[in-house]
Amino acid sequence: MKKLVLFLLALGCLLLCACASKPKEKLPVPEPEALAAELLASGAFTEELTLAENEVGCFLYALEEKDAPKMRYYFSSGAVSEEIAILPCADEAAAAKARTECGTRLELQTRLFTEYKPEEVPKLEKALVIQQGNTIVLCVAADAEKAKAVLDKYF
Repeated sequence: MKKLVLFLLALGCLLLCACASKPKEKLPVPEPEALAAELLASGAFTEELTLAENEVGCFLYALEEKDAPKMRYYFSSGAVSEEIAILPCADEAAAAKARTECGTRLELQTRLFTEYKPEEVPKLEKALVIQQGNTIVLCVAADAEKAKAVLDKYF
C-alpha cells in the first residue's frame, strides 16, 4: 500500500510537470532598422527621433564603428532626453564595452538634464539597457512600458 501511494504521488508530480506552461520563446532580434521602426511606432516617444550618422553616435557613446558596424542611433532634438541606440556588436568584448558605454551615457545625460531640464530625469531613470547575445539596446522613452513591450518580444 505504501508503495502504491508513493507511486501515485510520483505519477501526479510527473503529470503536473508535463502540464506546466513552457516559457515563451523569444523571437530572433530583427535588423536594427526594423527594431527601431517598431520602437518608434510603439507610441513610447513624445518627440520624433531622428537617425544620426554613426560618427555622431560613436562619439556620444565612445565606441568605434568596427565594434558594431550595423549600429543605429536615434536622437530627439535635445529638448527631451529620449533616444535609442541599437548596437549589434562584432564580438563579446565589443558588447561588454558597448554595455558599459551605455551606462556611462545614461549617467552623463542624467547629470546634464538634472541641471538643464529636471523633468526629463525620470525618463533616464527608467531607461532600458538590455542585451541578447552580442546585441545591446539602450532606449530612453517617455513611456518605458510601451518600449519594454516591444523589446520583451526579442530580449
